[in-house]
Amino acid sequence: MIHNKYFLILKQYLGNYKKELHGRGLIGKVHLSQKAIALTLEELEKKGLLKSRKQGNMKYYGLNLENTEIKDTINIVELLQKIQFITQHRTLAHIFRTDERIVGIFGSYAKSTQKERSDIDVFIIGNNEKLYTQEVKTYNLDISVKFFTEKEFLKLLKEKNPLTNEIIENHILLFGVEKWTNAIWRYHYGLN
Repeated sequence: MIHNKYFLILKQYLGNYKKELHGRGLIGKVHLSQKAIALTLEELEKKGLLKSRKQGNMKYYGLNLENTEIKDTINIVELLQKIQFITQHRTLAHIFRTDERIVGIFGSYAKSTQKERSDIDVFIIGNNEKLYTQEVKTYNLDISVKFFTEKEFLKLLKEKNPLTNEIIENHILLFGVEKWTNAIWRYHYGLN
């Protein structure tokens, strides 16, 4: 299992695999001291998960996309983020539990900025458009579902569509983590 401090740092890269961060930029975003952030970044670099570059007196860290284990690490971090989310929102996981498509949350719930009256923005990527009208009524939830076929979503990824960009930047995957990572890796970032 990934150490909690590693999860807190690596989670910052889920919205942009090519993002570069410096230690001071993480203060307030992760619940670690400045010293703990610096040490954790160094540890992750030693493990080969991050690589760094210096610019002036600042050291910037990015995912080591050449590491053969980085995609699996991203998948683990996505799963840990899911677990963290569903411990507070079990009903959502229950509604979508039998779905084999990619299912995720975006919008205010993914950003943890939801209000009492916020609707839950869900995205589903797959080839059959099963709607969850009955389940949503049963649990009395205000859920807004955005459905994409796989072909449509991959096309929008390549085009860098604003909605897909928003979903990539702030999402919590409920199901289909590995499919998601592979699609984003290849079609959004153009990586092999």
